[in-house]
Amino acid sequence: MRLKLLASAVLLLILGYVFFWHYMAGEIEEKFGIWVSQQKSKGVSIKYKDLEISGFPYRMELSLNDLRVVKTAQDKAPISILSPHVMLVAFPWNINHGVIFSDGATVYIGGSRNPSLALNIGKTRASAKIDILNRKFQRASFVMADVSWGAGESAKRSAAEEVKLHIMQPEAPDASVPFNDMELPVLMKIYLEATDVVVQEIPVGIFGKKADQVKIDLQFHGEEIPDFSKESLSVWRDTGGTVDVKNISVLSGEMDLILDGEATLDQDLKPLGAFAAKIHGIDHIVTILSGHSAFQQEPGAMILQELRRMSKQDGASAGADQRKDTLDLAISLQGGLLFLGPIPVYELGPVID
Repeated sequence: MRLKLLASAVLLLILGYVFFWHYMAGEIEEKFGIWVSQQKSKGVSIKYKDLEISGFPYRMELSLNDLRVVKTAQDKAPISILSPHVMLVAFPWNINHGVIFSDGATVYIGGSRNPSLALNIGKTRASAKIDILNRKFQRASFVMADVSWGAGESAKRSAAEEVKLHIMQPEAPDASVPFNDMELPVLMKIYLEATDVVVQEIPVGIFGKKADQVKIDLQFHGEEIPDFSKESLSVWRDTGGTVDVKNISVLSGEMDLILDGEATLDQDLKPLGAFAAKIHGIDHIVTILSGHSAFQQEPGAMILQELRRMSKQDGASAGADQRKDTLDLAISLQGGLLFLGPIPVYELGPVID
């Protein structure tokens, strides 16, 4: 008798789970269709060839073939995302956490024929967590292979063998707990790590042929996350918004850079900030830059001479056991200029025109 009761209970549990899985699959398909329709009012068009939900019994796999996402906005370049196949995986008992697999994707900013930026991404795996009840993004992580980017039809493209990207929005602080920190709350944390990076946007080759590793660790402070528009960025700046640069490092063997500091925007929306940097390979930088015409006349020649002088002084004071082409350097962004120590070396433009 007990065995029959146990078998009946197990059978009911199995049937209940089967019903629950198919019910959740139907809900996901319906909710996804509603969500896609809602995006049209926000200027986002989402199209795909077909949608399939599979994975029974352990998980739910939502597969989309020939996915095309286009975001348009007035006075802004359109953004297009194209992918031959994307699969979203979730588990019935933890539906707010999902895993994403993609065979690859292409992102265009501007028209697809002559874009201002074209980004190609190889095989990708990602995970994301969303607070479904409050419809709030919490965190996402991406691991992308064979990433390359460039503008227009340029034959020379920047590239990275692998890129890891982590984005997190911290939970809102408990209002009952006293807040004594002078800083505004952390709105978002971003960590990026890339290997075997070739950046064509830095044509002088100061990092050698490629950077072995690039790391960027940032925290955004402010009252709310700004849109990428003049009005929103101005409000973020005026209410005390800052970017805390926990670490930026570029390691290549030829030249290594480690930097930390803090930045914001000035009244013209140009970068404004101060950083402490440690640079290895000053002699390599001077050798590379001295071959360019801009540094063979004043003030370029004076800049190179001053960099070499500062690095030798710094190496001598540090001791004989350290490299003499190592330099501890204050880097600042102000008045629309990039300063290495007291030397202005580069003119900065606004982050948005």
